[in-house]
Amino acid sequence: MAMISFIFPAFNEAENLKRIPVEVIPVFDALGMEYEIVVIDDGSRDETAAVAESLGGPVRLVRHEKNAGLGSAVRTGIRESRGDFVVTMDSDLTFAPELVKELMARYQQGDVDFVSGSPKLAGFGKDIPSYRIFISHVATLVYKLVVGANVTAVSPIFRLYRREHLIELPIKATGFDINAEILFHLVRRGRRVAEIPAPLTVRIHGESNLDYPKEMKRHIRLIMRMLKMRLFGIESV
Repeated sequence: MAMISFIFPAFNEAENLKRIPVEVIPVFDALGMEYEIVVIDDGSRDETAAVAESLGGPVRLVRHEKNAGLGSAVRTGIRESRGDFVVTMDSDLTFAPELVKELMARYQQGDVDFVSGSPKLAGFGKDIPSYRIFISHVATLVYKLVVGANVTAVSPIFRLYRREHLIELPIKATGFDINAEILFHLVRRGRRVAEIPAPLTVRIHGESNLDYPKEMKRHIRLIMRMLKMRLFGIESV
């Protein structure tokens, strides 16, 4: 039977991780598949590591001694995961765990290689600020031209992949731009993508680690790298 690895990057997410036994594990149990939850503690200053270790069961902790960024945590999660499938998720559960069954159902139709959650297809979410929606629209338009994929969202973390397809990728991103970089490399290799509606909610505990000015610079650098790879037909730059 195939196994799923759920990757939860976590930086100061102790309070949100405490929700896993009630809001996450019962949902994943209902999938009827073997699974593991890999929490990547990205150099947290709170009790993230202690909470993750206390959960036991399917939860496994991997630690970064220093904060290295979301992209680094996702890359570590991919490397450390043991499943045939990988699902990347936010530790603040802004994408509902119940949506995982929708990712699996779409993948099981057999005509795609990975599945991505799209807030746009779900109308984003009633509590999402308008400026975030505007930034998402602009970023998606630019990336669609560079990546060459007809998608409605490029940056959300909520996706289902085959691990074997991820391991071979020359991923370099250390920030929130990792999801766009993964999409680019997979599409460039001919992997087929589908999207499902995935409403984006607001976090209950803690504060977002997203620094828009810093991430915009990272995305611009990534777009320039993508253009070079496409123009010169090279694997990585």
